[in-house]
Amino acid sequence: MNSKLLPALLAASLLSVAGAEYVSAQYGFSATAPKGWKQVDPPGVVVAFTAPSATAGFSTNINVAVRPVPANMSLARYTVVTNAALKQVITEYKLLGSRDITLSGKPGKELMFSGKQGKFTLYFIQNFAFSNGKVYSLTGTTQLEDKAGLAEPMATFARGFKIKP
Repeated sequence: MNSKLLPALLAASLLSVAGAEYVSAQYGFSATAPKGWKQVDPPGVVVAFTAPSATAGFSTNINVAVRPVPANMSLARYTVVTNAALKQVITEYKLLGSRDITLSGKPGKELMFSGKQGKFTLYFIQNFAFSNGKVYSLTGTTQLEDKAGLAEPMATFARGFKIKP
């Protein structure tokens, strides 16, 4: 085999196993997409990744949003405000659970909720934490009947999410 080709093939195979790393210098984070997922750039978020296949016209996805947060905002207060906002924008919003987490070494929250958007009944996992005057929010979305399949890619994505100091 060509000795110059081997390192390129090895690098390509490692990338496909680990997923592609996305780096945002502007927002100060890096994230590794789940293996086989595609990067998309919808409005309103920094980046999003979609699963390789759709079910009934819906692609499971994970997105990253970064927004400024007031200096006096606590994580507990932000959680309350987020819950109220979600009730306003998601039809039949239902909080299914919440827990404390660590996201990129920072204290954070995880919310699990469901609701309707258009013709879809969806399940969401949202992780968020504060750093450098911003809230970093990771949201995974799938159809409600597929919710068991979202936990692993979302947990893997959150573990690989790194906020730069």
